[in-house]
Amino acid sequence: MIDDVGTLRHLLEDKDLLVAVGPGGVGKTTISAAMGLEAARRGRNVLVLTIDPAKRLAQALGLTGLDDHVQEVSTEGLVRAGVDVPGKLYAAMLDTGRSFDALMARVAPTPQARERILNNRVYRAMAGTLARSHAYIAMERLYEAMDDPRFDLVILDTPPTRNAIEILDAPGTLMAFLEENVVKWFVRRPSGGLRARLWATGSAAVTRLLGLLAGQEFLDEIVAFFESFYELRDGFRERAERARAYLRHPRSSFVVVSSADPSNLEDALALADGIRSRGVSIEAAVFNCAYEPLGSDPLEVVTSIDRPSADERCSTVWEETSSAPVVQRLMVGVERVLTEAAAANARAVETTTKFNLSARTERIFVARLEDDIRDLEGLHRLSPWLCREV
Repeated sequence: MIDDVGTLRHLLEDKDLLVAVGPGGVGKTTISAAMGLEAARRGRNVLVLTIDPAKRLAQALGLTGLDDHVQEVSTEGLVRAGVDVPGKLYAAMLDTGRSFDALMARVAPTPQARERILNNRVYRAMAGTLARSHAYIAMERLYEAMDDPRFDLVILDTPPTRNAIEILDAPGTLMAFLEENVVKWFVRRPSGGLRARLWATGSAAVTRLLGLLAGQEFLDEIVAFFESFYELRDGFRERAERARAYLRHPRSSFVVVSSADPSNLEDALALADGIRSRGVSIEAAVFNCAYEPLGSDPLEVVTSIDRPSADERCSTVWEETSSAPVVQRLMVGVERVLTEAAAANARAVETTTKFNLSARTERIFVARLEDDIRDLEGLHRLSPWLCREV
C-alpha cells in the first residue's frame, strides 16, 4: 500500500493551462484527453490541443478525424449514460503548415506584406520544415488558444520527451534567429562612408557568387524572404514574450506522464529536470498503467499479499472436493501470480519515488486496465484515478 497518492482535482479546477509531457508510448494523449473530460465534467470549458504528430487524440475522444480547426466534442453519450457534463469539451490537432500561414497573416503589418511572404517560394518550402518550426508554431497556437474566450482551460498534449523542451525554448529560438548576423546580412543596407562601401563591395561579390550557384531569380526570392521575415520581427517578439509568459504563469503547470518502467522513468525524469531548470513548475506526475489492481478496491495500490498461504487455502479445498491435487496446483499458481504482481507493484512504487520533485508534486497512480480506451466512456473510467477526493 502507499499513503501519498495524489489528485489532479485542484489543477483541473484552478489552472488555466496544463501541459502534458513525457516519453512516447505511455498514454500521454489518453491522459490529456481524460483530464479534459474530467475538467468539463467539473463545469469548465476545455480545449485539448495536441501538437503530437500522431493522431491518437481523435481516437481517444472517439472522433473520426481531427485537424487544426477547433471542434466541439459531443458528450451526449455520457449524459445519456447518467454522467453529468456541465462544461464543454473541444479538441484540435496542430497542422504546422496551416498554422504558419495563419501566423504570417496575423503578424504582417499590411496586406501587401502578408501576400509578399505567403507567396514567396522560399517561405512555401520552409513553412512546415524550418528547424524547430513545429515547436514554435505550437507556441503560437497556444498563444491563440489562451486568448480565446471560449476556453477556461487549455490542455496541451506534447510530442514525446525531449521535443517538449523545444516548446519552451521555441519563442526565444526564433527571436535569436531573426537577430542572427546571417539574417541581418540579407536585409541591412549601407548608409554611407568607407565601411559601408566596403561592406557593399563584399556583399555584391557574395551576391554574385550566390547568383551563380543558385540562380539569380531564386537568390532574389531568398533576399525577399529574409527582408519580409525580418519586417515581422516586432510582431514575433511580442507574441513570443506573451507565449513565454503563459508557460511560466502561476496558473499554468506541467504534468509529467510516464509509466513505471525504468527506461520511461529515466526519460521522464530527465525531461522534468530540463523543464524545472527553465523556471517552470511541475505540480503533478501521472504514472499510467503503474500497477495491477489486486484488492477489492481497484484504486488501492496493493504492494503485498496478506492472505492465507497456498497450503492453508488448499487444505480447506482438500476437504471440500475430490479433485484436490488439481485444485492444489491451481491455487499454488494463483498464489504465485498474485505474489509476483504485488512484488511488481512494489517495485513500481519504489522506482517512482524519485518523482517527489517538491512538496507540491502530486503523484497519481493509474491502474492497468483490461482493455484499450477508444471513446469518452472509456476516458471517464480514468476519472477515479485522476481525481481522488483526498
